[in-house]
Amino acid sequence: MLYSANTLRGSEVVGSDGGLIGRLIDAYAREDSSDISYLIVESAPGRICLFPAETITEYDTARRRLSLAVSPAEAAECRIAPDGVPVSFRDSDGPSPMDLPVVSQVLGYGVEAVNGPVGRLADVLIDSEGLVIRYLVVDTRDWQPGSDKLIPTEWVQSIDWPRSRMFLKITQEKARQCQRAFAGTHFLHPG
Repeated sequence: MLYSANTLRGSEVVGSDGGLIGRLIDAYAREDSSDISYLIVESAPGRICLFPAETITEYDTARRRLSLAVSPAEAAECRIAPDGVPVSFRDSDGPSPMDLPVVSQVLGYGVEAVNGPVGRLADVLIDSEGLVIRYLVVDTRDWQPGSDKLIPTEWVQSIDWPRSRMFLKITQEKARQCQRAFAGTHFLHPG
């Protein structure tokens, strides 16, 4: 199942005992693979915690509730995000340290095909299998009025962070042929 990052933000986060941990603010993703690495959760006013994405056990769309395999003790001892919610942070866990960008940071970025602009990034769709960003939801109203498009993340060539641009490996014509995305849905089944 694919979930909209915009819809997931603000969801209630509960632990393995069903007790409230907090609310989902955002997530950190790996730029090289689009994997979601950490969830950014506000557990109390001003207390921002990081939980590994692999602790997710379920997302209840009707209740907007994200369940984690985290005990109350683990929640109390969570990794604290440095300086609130930084745009990126150095993940020193794992084989090689890397800067992980916040998923919502790229929303609003210009999206360009090899032969010109396509639109602006409106959302990303996260696959519950593997916790990976599978699709970009691109608002094409300035280029092709009337529809947002689902663009697979494997078609992203690069991101120009200083210029707030995302570059695709495809042409505008290929982008025009992509499946339409429908705004306001909590989950999507492309195909």
